[in-house]
Amino acid sequence: ISFNAKLLSIKDWQWQIGASAGHYKNKIEELPDNKQFIDNEIYGATIRTQVGQAANVFYGYKTLGVFATTEEAKAAGKPGTDGLYFLGENGVDRNYFQAGDVHFADINGDGMITEDDRTIIGDPTPDVYGNIYTTIAWKRLKLDVRFNYSLGNDVYNYMRSQLEGGSRFMNQTTALKHRWQAEGQETDIPKITFQDPMGNSRFSDRWIEDGSYLRLKTATLSYELPVNSEYIQ
Repeated sequence: ISFNAKLLSIKDWQWQIGASAGHYKNKIEELPDNKQFIDNEIYGATIRTQVGQAANVFYGYKTLGVFATTEEAKAAGKPGTDGLYFLGENGVDRNYFQAGDVHFADINGDGMITEDDRTIIGDPTPDVYGNIYTTIAWKRLKLDVRFNYSLGNDVYNYMRSQLEGGSRFMNQTTALKHRWQAEGQETDIPKITFQDPMGNSRFSDRWIEDGSYLRLKTATLSYELPVNSEYIQ
């Protein structure tokens, strides 16, 4: 849908504005070889195309914050991801999330955090997209400005996942100054643990952000020369 309006039209002044807005959605009805979904790994992110859903959505873990206290972590009582076990006094034991770890949502309700708890955490398709423009003219001088915009699209911030993951020996942003460090501390950034044994930095909605934007696309200032001037005909 689009519209165009002339707001001013007198001898020396002309002014008009216009805008457009578009929306689309898609849904996967069928995949080859009777597959129910296809996953692609890109920069640590899982991009899923699944029957009954939109194409190319972000697929990962949903987070519920960071455990501020040991009591909170024990109340949740969630073991870590598949394969995270250690030898305890009574043999093999599960490694449980503790204070300072990310509280991941147990989507399937089996009492553990595994790959089966992954879900759709974002959609890169915008809800609305389009353009906005305005043209102002004074005598032979004209200014033309055009914007484009996108609303409701999600983006994966790969750089932030690397610079705020806190799991390797590499420079991090100053956001890590607010990481969990003491019992009872309220924060949305988990503690730093070398090699990240509990997978706090795994692909989750921590790294999904609102990608909406309004961008200046072009700005053109022009002057129309007289057609019948003594220099130009």
